[in-house]
Formats: sequence, C-alpha cells, structure tokens
Amino acid sequence: MNVRSHTAIFSFLATFYFVFSTGAAESFPFRSVNPGDMLPVTTISQSDSGKKITVGKPGGRITVLAFWGADLPTKKQRSTQALNQLQQLAPFFREKQVDLLVVNAQGDSAEVMKEVIAASGVSSPTYLDSDQSAYQNLGLLVMPAVMLVDKGGKVVNGFGYSQEMVSRLKGEIEILLGEKNRAQFEAELHPVMIDKSKEEKDGARHLNMGRVLAKKGQPDAAAREYALAIKNSPKLADAHIQLGCVLVELGKLAEAQTAIDAGLALNPSSLEGEICNAQIRAEKGEVAQAIADLQPMVFRNNRNHHLHYILGTFYAKKADHEKASQEFRKAYELLNKQAHAEE
Repeated sequence: MNVRSHTAIFSFLATFYFVFSTGAAESFPFRSVNPGDMLPVTTISQSDSGKKITVGKPGGRITVLAFWGADLPTKKQRSTQALNQLQQLAPFFREKQVDLLVVNAQGDSAEVMKEVIAASGVSSPTYLDSDQSAYQNLGLLVMPAVMLVDKGGKVVNGFGYSQEMVSRLKGEIEILLGEKNRAQFEAELHPVMIDKSKEEKDGARHLNMGRVLAKKGQPDAAAREYALAIKNSPKLADAHIQLGCVLVELGKLAEAQTAIDAGLALNPSSLEGEICNAQIRAEKGEVAQAIADLQPMVFRNNRNHHLHYILGTFYAKKADHEKASQEFRKAYELLNKQAHAEE
C-alpha cells in the first residue's frame, strides 16, 4: 500500500473517531505537534507553478495553514464550506497582516481541486503537500483543519472542522495581537443566554412568520406580521427593517423610509437595511446615487448574491444592459455555488 492510500485510510478512520466518539472534530487536529511547539520546517509547493516554499521559519508573519482534502463526499463538502468561510475572512487577514496558506494535503486530482476551489471562492494561491511533508511532520488527524502560527514560527493553536472553527481562529488571532483577552473572547463566543419576555418571544414569532409570508410572495400579509412584531417588541431592529423592505415592494416609499430609518437607528450595521435604503432611492428616481451607495457594499460583501442582483436591477433601470447582465450573472453563479455547497 502506498503512502497516499495509507494517508486516505488513516484520515478516514481519524475523522470517524473524532466525529462519532466526541460528536464533533473540535480537538487539536495534529498528533505530532502541540500548541507552544515550534512548527517543524515543512515544504509545500504552489499548485500552479510547482514553486516550493518553506513554512516554519522564525521571523515571518502570522500564518494560517488551512489543510483540506476531498477524497470522500463529506470531506469535500466540509472542505468547501471551511475554505469559503476562510475566504470571507480575507479582509480581516489583510488588516491584521496574516498570511493564509491553503494546502491540499490529500493528493486530490487537479479536477477535484479546481472544483472545490471554485465552489469555495478562494482567491489566494493554493498549495500541495506533494511529498507528504506536512502529513508526516504535523501528523494531520482530520481534514479540513487549520493551524495558527505566530511570527516566531510557534504553533499557537489548531482546529478541526466545526461550526466554531473560523470564529475561534479569528478570536485566537485577536488574542495573539493583544486586542482581546481569552475571557472576553469566550464571553463573545458563548454569550450568557437571558430568557426573553413574552412580548419579545411574540415579536420574534411574528417576525419569523413575516419572513415566511414574504418568501411566499405575500407582501401585504408579511407587512401585517412585521407590524405586530414591532408592536410586541419595539426595539426589534430586524422587524423595522423587514417592514421597510416589504413596503418598498408595495410602493409605499414614505412609510418604508420611516421603518428603515427606525431599524438602522437600532442596528446601524444592517446590510439589508442599507440595501433597502438604496432601493428607496432608486424608486424615487435617484438611480445613480443608489448605484453609488451599493458599490462599496458590494466591495465589502462581494459574495452576497442578493447584493449583485439588486445592483443588476439598478443598472437595468438605467438601461445599462451590459452591466446589468454582468451583475445578474454574478448573482446566479454565487447562488448556484451556495446551493452546491449545501447539498
């Protein structure tokens, strides 16, 4: 049996053990190193050019090593999801001067690698563990897995696949940079749940019902549910914003603006509120300004298919059919990738 076959079998058994024995692959996923150890000098090669680089040298930048494989359907799906989440952290990595190295450690075919990278939206260079250097030096237990290494080449932490993998990675980087302490991070990750009042629960129930009705194409009924949500829970930002958005659809622009303003006052960072604000401007004939409002949002949230779709409708209003077509195509491609990733 060759090394690659042995690797695949071991990885499958390790994944089985972690998932079915502990319920989630959340333990430190490397058997040959521990947090606090110096990262063994490891060579990986760029998938396109074959150029080799060495990781584990002191004096570099903070580095995130993301190891993935796709020899099994479950691993393929999880790798796609994990890499997509890491790609969404790209602005954070740039701000904090963190290098992300995406490494296929499974020896997957070029076709499979291309499929996963395309579905995940990874834009950074990808690498191969072509000589099994990472597998042997680090002792990969499960994939996907990430390892955080500090500037001095010391292993800070590592995570196997879980719902908290990316949020924990982000928190560890903030702790490493002295921006948070561990107690603050854990409090943010697992906030204390305070039981809601009856009014708050009723507000949430009406909000959810409004969303269901809106998806079914019943804007009038949805608006009534959102209004009931606000009546029960006046500080429920999403209820104000959803009401405003559905009122735009109904052509009640003055009422929509009032609702959106109230929602954004409660939650200024609401992307949906800002999108609906731009839609109000477009409906009032201020299409150029609406496009200008959306463009920075698209830059920050380039993988949001709804944003691209709305921007496409704005270009269509200006009869700029070429740009409208580009945005509609982008929206379709992102939605299609998301659907495949969720299968």
